[in-house]
Amino acid sequence: MYELKVAVTKVMGTCTACPPMKPGDYFCVRDGALSIPEGGFICLWALQSLMPVLTAKERRIAEPQEVDWVWRVYHVQCPDPAGRVIFRIVRSGEEADLPPFSPAPPSAHRSDEVLGDLRVCVSEVRGMCTAGMAPGDTFTLRIGRLYIPADETFCLYALQAALPLLPAKQRAIRDGDWLRGAADIICPDPAGNVLLHIEAVHP
Repeated sequence: MYELKVAVTKVMGTCTACPPMKPGDYFCVRDGALSIPEGGFICLWALQSLMPVLTAKERRIAEPQEVDWVWRVYHVQCPDPAGRVIFRIVRSGEEADLPPFSPAPPSAHRSDEVLGDLRVCVSEVRGMCTAGMAPGDTFTLRIGRLYIPADETFCLYALQAALPLLPAKQRAIRDGDWLRGAADIICPDPAGNVLLHIEAVHP
């Protein structure tokens, strides 16, 4: 399998992340686990556009280039037509000129911010996790930015199971909404049965 480096190469509009993503920002994928360098983050909505191709790009493609479209996928853009943040997917061993990474300075929430911070943590492993996830593994969502502690990883597939709930869980949920009591998610692997817990982070 290849290790992937996914880096912002160009911003063709105005990124609305706070702080905005910029050329040089990147994350890595290795053996199905995602890692982010210290001081870095990935926009949650951009990540959802990238997820479908990452699993395929990690693997050697046996089909000829004229048959399999994954051969031709090196760039993915975020879903915001006003932002158009362009990412390049680089596999280990492939040459590519990428902008240098410089950590974004810490930023406080805007004064009008209504989104709550969330922490997603592995609370229990009920089987044999092939990604090596363990209780206490975690990531944090601040506004629309996803952070993983430096030098740690988070399983791509467990992360994907949590993604659909996170934007709604950041916002006020009315009484009677089923999402109000939904705080636990199990990963898609029935052999691993990794249980994730979503909790609000209070300042």
